[in-house]
Amino acid sequence: MITLDVVIPSLGRSTLVRTLDSLALGTTRPDCVTIVSNEVGAEVVAAGLDARVVRFESDRYPYGDRDVALRRNVGIFSSRCSHVLTFDDDQIAPRSMIEDVRRLLESEPVVWGHHRFLALEELRELADIVDLPPGHGAAREHPPNAWHGWQSCYGGLFAAERAVVEAVGGFDLAFSGRHAGEDQDLGRRLARRLTGRDRVYVHEPPFAWHPTERVAWPAPARRNVCRDGEHRRLLGSLGAAQVKRCRHCPWFVVTSAPRGDDAVLPYDPALVRVRAVEL
Repeated sequence: MITLDVVIPSLGRSTLVRTLDSLALGTTRPDCVTIVSNEVGAEVVAAGLDARVVRFESDRYPYGDRDVALRRNVGIFSSRCSHVLTFDDDQIAPRSMIEDVRRLLESEPVVWGHHRFLALEELRELADIVDLPPGHGAAREHPPNAWHGWQSCYGGLFAAERAVVEAVGGFDLAFSGRHAGEDQDLGRRLARRLTGRDRVYVHEPPFAWHPTERVAWPAPARRNVCRDGEHRRLLGSLGAAQVKRCRHCPWFVVTSAPRGDDAVLPYDPALVRVRAVEL
């Protein structure tokens, strides 16, 4: 039996409540919603969802500066469900999205979804948006429901059996501090492990509504890294990767890494302290 956890990394953007409300309007609801955040408080209304906020700290992994790869890993590895769905906090879930994801996960270990760009500020009530057909928005991939290169993998709508993601080390933490590329890298590694190919199937449905307007990023509530420009840099290594790192904090940037199918810096849950707050 599939149990599904929607993992939402969040800095507490104003759009998070809208995202939760859209999940609550679905034809079926997820078994759990895990918001990975040091910024979101218990005052967030969960709209009747079984939801929790997972707070985290680490002395080894840098956080508080473009740390989405770490936040997704924290949610996945601390999940209580058999399957996970990573979703972004500025998106809207169509009414059938959870149902569509569950259906596909019955026969596939990994599902890469699609998203449609929509001028959300120009539209009507949320209850109307969740019922719009995908053709109402602009496609991200051309076409969806087709095979694409791994560059089309999108972490804002990615579902999988949790054990499969954990087996490859999760999102590669070599992408810490970049906030880009971590989802495409995971897609490439999973595709090669599961199919021996460098291609993935991009489904629609499921799809998500993605705003065309830019949603501001709030400042992180906690950080364990120096401010930009304050790092005392030196060359070093982390695992098999060569890095520039800071003498005073856990910040690093990978400068070179061996080519391979495994994560250069796999996530280790023993290096992160987590605390769950039920909503």
